[in-house]
Amino acid sequence: MEKSIKINISGVIFQIHENAYELLRDYLQSVSSLLSNVQGGGEMIDDIEARIAEIFQSKPSWQTAVISKDEVEEMISIMGKPEDIAGDLESEIPGGSYSRQQKKLYRNKDNAIIGGVCSGISDYTGIDAVWIRIIFILFALVYLSGAVVYAILWIVLPVISRGTYLSKPAKTARKTEKARRDDVSAVGNAFNEIFRAFGKFFIILFRVILAIIGVAFIIGGFTALLSLVMVLFSHTTILLPDIYENSVIYLPEFMFFIADPALSVWLVILISLVILLPLLALIYWGVRMVFQIRVRDLALNLIMLIVWILSCTTLIIIAFTHEISFSDSYRTSMQMSIPVSDSLTVRLDDRISSLEYDREVHLPFEPVNMYLDKEEDIIYVSPEINIYHTDDDPYIEILKYSSGTSRSNAIRKAEKLNYDISIDDDLVKLDEYFSLSPGQKWLGAFIKIRFYIPDNMIIYFDEEIEELMHDDYFGCGVYSWRAGGKYWKMIEGRLEETD
Repeated sequence: MEKSIKINISGVIFQIHENAYELLRDYLQSVSSLLSNVQGGGEMIDDIEARIAEIFQSKPSWQTAVISKDEVEEMISIMGKPEDIAGDLESEIPGGSYSRQQKKLYRNKDNAIIGGVCSGISDYTGIDAVWIRIIFILFALVYLSGAVVYAILWIVLPVISRGTYLSKPAKTARKTEKARRDDVSAVGNAFNEIFRAFGKFFIILFRVILAIIGVAFIIGGFTALLSLVMVLFSHTTILLPDIYENSVIYLPEFMFFIADPALSVWLVILISLVILLPLLALIYWGVRMVFQIRVRDLALNLIMLIVWILSCTTLIIIAFTHEISFSDSYRTSMQMSIPVSDSLTVRLDDRISSLEYDREVHLPFEPVNMYLDKEEDIIYVSPEINIYHTDDDPYIEILKYSSGTSRSNAIRKAEKLNYDISIDDDLVKLDEYFSLSPGQKWLGAFIKIRFYIPDNMIIYFDEEIEELMHDDYFGCGVYSWRAGGKYWKMIEGRLEETD
């Protein structure tokens, strides 16, 4: 396999075969030797190299292709032989002098302190770089405007290293020009050294901050990635299992409650891609920031971005076409009167233990358990009860919540929630679950049962009723873990234990 090398022509990096490089080098050396005695010959050589770079850049896929010997010969046929170039220029330029016709603004890395912006502007304008640096510092003191402009120019301007060209005369000419500028002012040189010291300090500080941010990206990305893997493939997480015991949902299991089984697998894949790709990008960029890796990864980043956008779009389309949406929520309310008496007893009626179900899932950060009967295609959900004080007669309020693609869709779903409460004199019986209509999927469906009790009324909660007291704070000064199996009396808006 023919050896290839990297070269820098007019600030542009090319890959070139070794035999093609030798031909190009000989050509440029011949041009340099013929123009070395011409005034302004260094600038002439720079323009010739810039034209050569333009010819090579005109080829398709020049960034990844390797320049061959045939392409160098084709370039020579376009540019002409060295003696032809020298003869044409000497005939066109009286006195054998030459001046550049067009200037380009760039960042000069050879005389750079931070990014080479000021030195590049100096090359373009002819003003000593120290004065340009002082101007940027003065403007940086005004709402950081100088720093913002510098950052924009750093990003926008192309970078050129004038000392890495193939031709030695061009390098010598640039060194002579740099020495001339450095000798302009001793004060300017002193300022440049001060700026250079500050520049090195800020570059080191910037790299340290970048490395710290990169480490944070890597740790955060890996932590989230491991949690995602646990959510996808197990019912818990390896990170702080005691804390996350009731805060992690098993995603594949949960999909059966909100979508058809045939759709669940695709939803898991799409959700995984939507979450996974940003996490991988976070880890990747963190590694690059920590180890200062420079690679050409534009194509990879574009592919990942396109895949992520397509995954998000497909997920949204599927969600709306199958009415899987939590965009609109609604609540319905119904009240049931309780006969006025001195006491009230609350017990469980139908139990979850009497149900036949195939799947069970606990919602994270919500006091709700759900159960799926695949044969009947019915979902059962546990309700929640609380107690409040009222100055009126006792009553029960039943709040039904649901979500949907629209407000009307959410209202319709909430009204279809089925829950039974029986009231017989001073006895209230509650079911341990409510059910959705057959075939209806769970979309934020909740039921909350609120008891409103007046002062001096005694209420007794059966011990098993604590299964529905999901909140730690049950209400009216009582916590759920101590409410069951006791008699409570409402006194001035608070429940007091009584015999």
